[in-house]
Amino acid sequence: MLRGEALLQQGSPVPAAAAVAAVADDAPAEVVGGRDRIRLLSMLTTDPGGALARAEELLQVHGEAPTHPGLRAAIAAVRAGTRRPGWEYGLASAASAAGQAGDALAARWSAWLLVETLTADARLAEASQAAAAAAAACAGDLAYSWQTRFLAAQLWCDALRGDGIDEVVRRAGDLADRTLPALARGYAVAAASLAEADGGLLAPARARLESLQNRPASAGPVLDWVTREAAWLDGRPDQAFEPADASVSTPLVDGLRRITARWAAYDAGTSFAGADDTMPLAPVQVTLEAWKAPVRFAEAAAAWHELARREEVRCLLAQGLLEEGADLAVPPLLEAERLAEEAGLVVLLGRARRALRRHSIRRDTRGRRAGDDLTDRERDVLRLVANGEPTRRIAGQLGISRETVETHIRSGMRKLGAKTRTEAAALAIEELAP
Repeated sequence: MLRGEALLQQGSPVPAAAAVAAVADDAPAEVVGGRDRIRLLSMLTTDPGGALARAEELLQVHGEAPTHPGLRAAIAAVRAGTRRPGWEYGLASAASAAGQAGDALAARWSAWLLVETLTADARLAEASQAAAAAAAACAGDLAYSWQTRFLAAQLWCDALRGDGIDEVVRRAGDLADRTLPALARGYAVAAASLAEADGGLLAPARARLESLQNRPASAGPVLDWVTREAAWLDGRPDQAFEPADASVSTPLVDGLRRITARWAAYDAGTSFAGADDTMPLAPVQVTLEAWKAPVRFAEAAAAWHELARREEVRCLLAQGLLEEGADLAVPPLLEAERLAEEAGLVVLLGRARRALRRHSIRRDTRGRRAGDDLTDRERDVLRLVANGEPTRRIAGQLGISRETVETHIRSGMRKLGAKTRTEAAALAIEELAP
């Protein structure tokens, strides 16, 4: 049983099942429950349909709520993997039961699976809330490794939503600056890089992604898409095309990768040559279909409205760019401009305003205040912000307090006419460029 559990935790489910094959049915109940758990999770990786049938059989043996917390969590995982109705409650209750039984590993594993599955289904607000709650519980138990994993996942969900970009950059940058498990670092870097790229700090985003030496398998597809998305935002569509193999990705990330590929093809002036497979997520599917019928981008934007602000803006932007007449193009562009400005999506905001100028609509934008030049200290602080440095490290490097750092950032924002610290840093970089 110990060998099987170790193999399972190592990521070798088939050998794990083989290791517990000799455990007999008349073994102690605790051992039988652990054996069935390992077998079930192994089957989930090789035969999801068979695993669901097996889970229902085990419920007949162990009861609707198995006393073995690990087995209960495994059954909940199988139902989540096949999206059985009520799977969310099953995982949440399994995590709670495991925590009450003192099985911390099963509790955290179930909570992590809940966050991952909600994220994969684009239920980002729910995933963020679940991750925040789990991180708080882990902090109380001093479980640093799990706590940072949940914190990074929460920030990744917030970055995808395109909401609170400044806060994501600040918190994710600070988290990535610490000693982290590989998976937590992968998600923290992805969150910080996407938020930085959306906020106009494209060079720091690229540098952060390139500095990540080892990409954990679970976060690999996420980092791959963020790298391509940052390239597209930076006006490099040739580096943003969809890779040939997306089989290991989640439905959401796979869908976003395909959306970015269509944008890259549009910007490069070429036809999209990727597969047009049916996607499991409705917002992704309608967005992909809208590239063939631009009038459907309004429907796609509405589908993203409660899920991801940045994708809502991209749909409105696409509609405005692809519609020929001003009467059809201008309204979605104006809405894209409004939403992007509210969220601090600097790159998409600039693109919306350039598109509006094609229709002779020039927007009044806030500029720097006359006579309000940045001080040397404000330039130093904003330069470090643009380099991705967290507040505490800026304070340490410059020998000032964190409060003073924040004061300089707010002053720079006021002088540059920026709505967010990320935008202020991007504007300062432009000013400091030779």
